Amino acid sequence: MSQQFFQNLQETQDQAPRKFRFAPFVVLIALVSYAVIVVAMLTAPNTANAMGLTPSTKASIDTTNSTPWTLPSMPTKCTDAQIATGIVASCVISKYTDVTKTGWGTPPFPIAADGTLNPGWKSNGWAYSGSPALKDWEAAMWKSANKVGTIRAGALQAPPAALALFEGFLGEIQTSGYRITDAIGYNFRCTSNTRKDCVGLTSASLSNHAWGLAIDINVGANPEVRYLPTADSPTTACSVPMATNMPQWVVQTAEKWGLLWGGYGWSGGCVTPATVKSNVIRDPMHFEFRGSVEDAVKIASVNGVSVKRYCSNVIEGGSTVRKCTWQDRPQAGWRTSVPLQGPAGATSALVNITLTGATQVGYVTAESCDGNVTGERQWSNGNVSVGATVANLAVVPLDGLGRFCLYNSSPMHTIVDVQGFFMPSALSDSKATKFTPFSPSRVLDTRKVGGKVAASALKEVAVNGVLKDAVAILTNLTVTGTSSEGYLAGDSCTKLSSNAPDSSNLNFSSQDTVANLAVVNLGQMSQGLGFCTWANQELHQIVDIQGVFTPGASGMWGFNLEPQRRLVDTRKCVTDCAEVFRPGAMIKLKAPAGASAVLVNLTLTDAANSSFVIADRCSTLMPSTETPSNANVTVGRVAANLAVVPVDADGSFCVYTSSATRVIVDIQGTFSPSADLRFIPVSSVRRFDSRKLAN
Repeated sequence: MSQQFFQNLQETQDQAPRKFRFAPFVVLIALVSYAVIVVAMLTAPNTANAMGLTPSTKASIDTTNSTPWTLPSMPTKCTDAQIATGIVASCVISKYTDVTKTGWGTPPFPIAADGTLNPGWKSNGWAYSGSPALKDWEAAMWKSANKVGTIRAGALQAPPAALALFEGFLGEIQTSGYRITDAIGYNFRCTSNTRKDCVGLTSASLSNHAWGLAIDINVGANPEVRYLPTADSPTTACSVPMATNMPQWVVQTAEKWGLLWGGYGWSGGCVTPATVKSNVIRDPMHFEFRGSVEDAVKIASVNGVSVKRYCSNVIEGGSTVRKCTWQDRPQAGWRTSVPLQGPAGATSALVNITLTGATQVGYVTAESCDGNVTGERQWSNGNVSVGATVANLAVVPLDGLGRFCLYNSSPMHTIVDVQGFFMPSALSDSKATKFTPFSPSRVLDTRKVGGKVAASALKEVAVNGVLKDAVAILTNLTVTGTSSEGYLAGDSCTKLSSNAPDSSNLNFSSQDTVANLAVVNLGQMSQGLGFCTWANQELHQIVDIQGVFTPGASGMWGFNLEPQRRLVDTRKCVTDCAEVFRPGAMIKLKAPAGASAVLVNLTLTDAANSSFVIADRCSTLMPSTETPSNANVTVGRVAANLAVVPVDADGSFCVYTSSATRVIVDIQGTFSPSADLRFIPVSSVRRFDSRKLAN
């Protein structure tokens, strides 16, 4: 029905009758028409609801008397305090007159101000369901995943929180013996006692069915009728027996789930059969929910059904807003703010970004929360395939609140581990360091020496020969021979114990070969200067070092943060496409002016075979199977990795692909002796994990 009739159900005063005459043959025609749209949902009984939970117990509700409740007496209206508890079995919820103010959203409307049909709307005679204009509105609703008694899977459609109430109610009454032969829920129309096509009306006349907040069951046995006083009941229409097969216990069960029964009557309803009414519309097929989204979640929980949402602080137009979704992860287009708790004055941070749980191929960008960035991003800081778990190092810009924003191109979970911060030299202290590059060199390959490292074992990695005052090392970590989903962490051996660390440098799936750049703290160990690794399973480890961070300044490089931008995307090449998509392809790129080295994100996709890339000066790049790699990818996957790449005197550098692979290169910053930013390494610490925000 309509919120137009959502008046105080405790009302006992007679209202002025509407100009409406009831004719039996009209009702018959209406019932026949309505029955055409009802889905007959006859299947084998199933006592479990779509949430996979057994319907809650019926407490004090007596289900033994199945006599139709033809002269109902309505309970009192639920108080706000009662609704807040979720225990509403002894009252009825009639909380609002405007559905849009309770968190269920504002639907579009089919009729324009001049009375014509808006574009994108198509009427099937009684409803507009399925119209192109309703695509987004209907996409936000869920369908019942499993059978609910005799009601087939997918037949019910409603907002998730309301769906939990309807499934719980319908499953419970069928388990207790009430048979449902037909049912309908979502149906975009105006109320049946106005005009279902909404012509000449406003959105105030939309039925609760349009929100998916109402269901009709067993239509033929429970017709909607306007009742008038009769010779047997000359005083009040409320004392006229109603046509229904609904026993009282069914209605009481509905109220336990927060649902209001239309059999009590609209236009104020019949509080008792003795209520003075000259006419009353009764709709015993109809059950609806009039509470808020939060009310529905609470009532479902009290009745044994957990309805989970994901909520996060999202930046929109420069403002922070709280956004929720009925999915359990950040959604496409969200810019989630991530506070990092860095030192005062830090302008950027080095973070490890892990992506998992992607429902489609997608990417994330790490960007400033300042401003209002919109549309598809032209760079990425991490890329992931469906079913994969990947990690990628990134330098992220920090705003005045010490945070950055993660933008999701598609629904996925994100995890952020901090490895250090960059800050201007003028603000730095003795802990601040600069970078000294090395020619990439391999210091560990367990495929050749030692064999696979055992699960949960500390593996010492000696780096003797580097600068003696080095406090951290830039290293490319690679794992292969994985047996299941897992992760690897690196740190100084004194800080990394045999207990499972709560942060990671590298994440992988079964049978993966995955690499990720990392900054790892150094310390003294049994073999001299070095660090340790830890992995949750037995696997091979490969370690390539690229440079060190030291507190000194002479001859060392500072860092400049560059506006992130895409240098090349071979998926979009116009000329020489065959040249860049072949084994042994060499791609020459230009670095920003004054750069001694560039910090770039390398993304690999569409690999014809298992492949790796090497990035280096064009003049010295001599690739071979023994050369340390910067990124690795397998067929059917998308992989990314950060790399520090030295540049030639002419400001160029090259990227080599071992197999036919699409390559994307995004710049994040530059290193040079003249660059100002110093780096403060920290032991990796987790600052954000979206998997823990679902509630």
